Amino acid sequence: MKYYKILALFLLMAMASCSPKTPDYKKKLIAANGTPPELSFHRYEDVLFNLDTTRFQEALMEVQAQYQPFLGGDLTDPMAVRYLRDFAVDTLSKTLYHKVKQAYPDLNNVGEAVRNVYQHFNFYYPEIQLPKQVYTCVSGIDPEVSPVIFFDDALVISLDWYLEGDDIYQWIGMPEYRAQRVAKAGLSKDLGQQIYEGYVQKPAKRNNLLEEMVEAGRMLFFVEALCPSLSDEVLLGFSPSQLQWAEDFEGDLWADMVGNQCLYASDLEVYRTFLADGPFTNEYSHEAPARLGEFIGLHIVRSFMESHPETGVRELMKEDDLQTIFQESRYKPKK
Repeated sequence: MKYYKILALFLLMAMASCSPKTPDYKKKLIAANGTPPELSFHRYEDVLFNLDTTRFQEALMEVQAQYQPFLGGDLTDPMAVRYLRDFAVDTLSKTLYHKVKQAYPDLNNVGEAVRNVYQHFNFYYPEIQLPKQVYTCVSGIDPEVSPVIFFDDALVISLDWYLEGDDIYQWIGMPEYRAQRVAKAGLSKDLGQQIYEGYVQKPAKRNNLLEEMVEAGRMLFFVEALCPSLSDEVLLGFSPSQLQWAEDFEGDLWADMVGNQCLYASDLEVYRTFLADGPFTNEYSHEAPARLGEFIGLHIVRSFMESHPETGVRELMKEDDLQTIFQESRYKPKK
């Protein structure tokens, strides 16, 4: 009996040693929780798709005051009213609405995701007040419009962008590589990115591929700071096999960039190879994900934060010199 107890103890120790260790920078991100926000949620999609179409203009005016982010225009304009009515009765719009209601019968998970991101942001920027009025909607999956948008006093979320595992995206013609990375957790990433671009990012000229990669990595690190539970697959928009390829060949990829003098290049072809979106990076392999520059940039910034434990997220965002981040990152991936 004693032998079996010792054997079991060794097995548990072996299993623990095989578990991936949480980096110190990640532990700090997980522990960074500010004040929980008090948010109000409003489902515009429920209102729009249940209006009486026989008196549509009058019905719109009755809810206009409560849904200003969507109905702030002139509802006496027949063209504006016709546009809204056509959208509300459109077959695709109604299909998307029903799918949204199936995927999100309530907003509990959406609310949890938004509150978590807000709470982490409050830890780093307590003086910045994000909008407390949160509206959800069905937007029709317009690729020209962000699924998460901040107005002056409102946050708008297009829930039809987060129908995880649904074939509607292929049906409407979305590229397969883009449709495959639709995830409910992507809401947290998109929200974090919009906060970065709207409240934190400083305009800065980037002169070469290296600076573009570091800036992309800094944005991704900021998103990670606001939702540290997010997987690298969702954070980077990679499939599990694509992430594995990038991790397996990180050293070779870096050596190739350095050897071919890509880091300080600024021509469009180099940018396209390492930063353009697509199904894969043809210059390497059909198994290699696109946007490998973002992957490298994220690892450079993570290395910088690991090498400088005294530096906080806010200090990282204030750094003007992207070259300094790279030089002090001590980034050196293994081949």
